[in-house]
Formats: sequence, C-alpha cells, structure tokens
Amino acid sequence: MTTHGQRGVEALKARNYAEALTHLDRAIEESQSPTWLLARSQANQQLGNLPEALRDAELAYHAAAERGSGNSRKQLTDAQYRRAVVLLKMGRYADADCCAKWSQLLCEGRPAREEDGVERQVDGEGFYTVTLAQVKADTAGQPTSGDDVAARAMKSTEASRDWNRAYVWRCQALGKLEGLPRDDPGRKVTVTKHPLRPTLEQKKKTKQEDVKKAADKAPEAPVASAEKEQPKAPVKPMPEPGSVPDEKLKARADFYQTSQTVSISFFVKGVNKEELKADFHDNYVVLHPLPREAAPYVKPGDREAYSTLHLGGNIIPDSSRCTVTPRKIELVLQKAEQGVKWATWGNEVIGQPTQLPDNQSPSTVAEAPSATTPVAKPSQAAPATSTPTTAPKPSSTPAPAAEPAAAAPSYPTSSKTGPKNWDKLVGAEGGEDDDEEGKDVNFFFKQLYKNATPDQQRAMMKSFTESNGTALSTDWDDVGKRKVETVPPEGVEPRKWEA
Repeated sequence: MTTHGQRGVEALKARNYAEALTHLDRAIEESQSPTWLLARSQANQQLGNLPEALRDAELAYHAAAERGSGNSRKQLTDAQYRRAVVLLKMGRYADADCCAKWSQLLCEGRPAREEDGVERQVDGEGFYTVTLAQVKADTAGQPTSGDDVAARAMKSTEASRDWNRAYVWRCQALGKLEGLPRDDPGRKVTVTKHPLRPTLEQKKKTKQEDVKKAADKAPEAPVASAEKEQPKAPVKPMPEPGSVPDEKLKARADFYQTSQTVSISFFVKGVNKEELKADFHDNYVVLHPLPREAAPYVKPGDREAYSTLHLGGNIIPDSSRCTVTPRKIELVLQKAEQGVKWATWGNEVIGQPTQLPDNQSPSTVAEAPSATTPVAKPSQAAPATSTPTTAPKPSSTPAPAAEPAAAAPSYPTSSKTGPKNWDKLVGAEGGEDDDEEGKDVNFFFKQLYKNATPDQQRAMMKSFTESNGTALSTDWDDVGKRKVETVPPEGVEPRKWEA
C-alpha cells in the first residue's frame, strides 16, 4: 500500500507541489522522517512558503542527527543545502553561503559536530567577509577519486555531485552579495551550524472542512419547506484589544554584537516602512505601529501596536539606527560603553514604557523610572536615586534605499529558445524553478563551468571526457597526472562502441 509520504515524494518529482504538500503534511503528522521533511521543505519553497520551508529544513537536520542511521550524513548534507536554497530566496545571502559551505564540508567527510567557525568570518561591524573569488579557489577539499574502486564510484557520483551542487549555490549567493549596499542586512550572518530546533506547527483544520466532514457522515435530511426560512448564524463580534496574551504577541528576535554595536533582528511581517517609528532611549527602544499576526484587529493607537524593547545595556540613541524589510526590523545600536559584552540583547514588553496622562504627550513628558525600566547593565548596581531626563527625539531619517542592481548579461547559447539570463533563472526570487532538480543536466554543468577557474575548467573537460561521462572533477592537480577511468553506476557494465 502506498503511504502518504511516498505519494508526496512522487508528487514532488512530478512538480505537483500543492498535492505533495497535502500528502507530506499527513505523513509528518505520524512520523518526522528526515526524508519527508526535506521533501516538504522543497515543496514549501517552490510554493513561496519560505519561513515554513526553512523550518522544515532545520527540523530535518535535527531528525537526521538524532536517528544516526547509515543515511544520516547524506540527510544532514541535504538539510544544510536546503537551508542555503531558502535563505538565498529570502535575501539572506551571507547566511546562504554559510549553509552551503557546511554542506560541502559534510561531503568532504568532516565531522558533523565540528566547530569550524564558518559563521565567524566577519569584520568588526559584523558583515560577512568571504568573497566570490575566494570560493572559486576553494576546491582543496572536494571529494576526489581514491584507489578503491567502490569508494571511487561513490565519490565520483554522490559526494562529488552534492559538493558541486553546493559550490554552484555559493557562487550564486556571493554573486548576489557583492551587489548589495555596504550596510545591507543581507551581509550579516545570523545562522549557526546547528540551528535551534523549531517547533513543528500542526495545521488546524478549518471550520468549513469540519462541517463538510460532518455532512458527509450524517444521514440525508428531509428537504425543508419553501416557506420556511433557515435561521442565519449570528455574526461573531471582533475580539477586543487586550484579549490576546502578551506572550503570543511577542515576535522572534535574534542578535549579534561587536565591541561597538549590537544588531537586533526583530522578525515582524508586513511592517509599513513609511509609518514605523523607532524611538531610541538610553536603555530601551519603542517601536510603533506594529502589525500583529496573532491580533489582526490592532489599530495604530492600540496598546498592542507598541513594543518596548528593554535592552541589556546602555546605548547612544543618536548613533543608533533602524531599517525595515518585508520580513523583519533591523536595529543597529551603538553601545554607550565600547568593549563591554552584553549577556543578552534584552526582552520585549508589549505596550509603551509608561502610561501617560490624557493631557500630556510623550514629547513633553519627562521619563520617570518605573518597575518596567531595565537596568543599564547587569553588572552595575542601580543608583539609590534617579533624576528624570527628557526623552530624546526619535530618529526619523529613513535608511537610504538600495540602488537597483544592474541588469545581468545574457550569454550565447545554441538553444532553440534563444539566449538565457542564467542569473535570473537561478536564485532570483519569483523566477523559474531554482533547484537543480528542476533543470536538465546541461544547465547544472553550464553553471559549474561558468564559475570555475581555468584550471578547474580543464579538469572538468578532461575528467568528463576520459571517464565517458561517469566522473566529474575540478581538481587539476589530481586528474592532470592520470587517466580518469570509466566508473559506471552499480549494475551497469561498460562496453566499447563498435562501428
């Protein structure tokens, strides 16, 4: 009997992504198989559900690590690759390159639990320093053919293919990163090699589905008289502000710090860039108005439209800034005391820091210390008395808009459909199918060959030709000294062609 998991994988191969998602949802309710989670991650990504796709890839990573089966390394490799695919689609190019590099290291046989420091290749301001030129020269660890025939067959097919797949994706991510403004959030590294385990969200059945199921099971009711009017269901009133607990209103936040700054990513969707205000104070920040997915009735003046971020230390308000993207708010805070490490970024409190009288406004009232005002630094004792200070004006200068990237060139081709813009086809959000599974093999080789160095291109041509298309290597130091033998797949016998 075919299971929902098998049906989902088959539908994914046929590119029926909505059908695949339906079957895989049912399968994962019963078992969190890494194979099914990876398949659902790809289906979600193809349907544009990027946060869900990233969550499934990270769940697959944990499930594979916990099972520890013979296929775990391959599943861990695929999970890191799927993270890279989704993060590139989300515009987080530095994060995408880190995950693609971790996928390569797993292909090279490096320990899964090794702390390799890939994510720490940043400058003093926290921006990623790896370049496309460095990646093109970074082929030392690529799996190469060994002396053992069985090992050589494995390395020349699965491991090398996965390594090269991640290599292509790194070139795409770093190519996009080089076109970003210097201070763009996409240059920041916010991921870790071993991601925090996300929770598996159970999809709730809609009321309409429940009604339909009940109607299918119930016996047929007699037809009502035409004169009798069916009573209409009463309209439920909109919930009142304050009916949703504060914990459900709070957003997820990540942070990174240097000796001078603290960068906080505050994940909120649908923020109006023109309307959002960030009021910076000595040890807290007020953001408003904020949309709340858990409370869609919130209006700009409601308490729920405000978030007060109590910080883990003091900042310089005039030197701090805020930028807004479609999926998050990025705060870059200048530390008041440079070189002091914060134990945590702080915490979020729903609402404004103090309740003000009706006849006064925040711009004219001095801030008095209260029980909700955070301590400036965890290591310092609070003074016995405090003098109120006038609240500084919030920064209203919008972040400079990024200039549109220059149009990518179209490369010559012998295809009947004419020249292609490969940069648009791979990695561009909203473009065609971005995975190598959705392209023919020629597309994959074109991308790999285009981004290779001259020595790597020579190695690819020699290894592919001499092996009769069964091996591909970018290591010229290896293949330049020997003849690359034909290594057919398991169960296939090579034969010489005779005219």
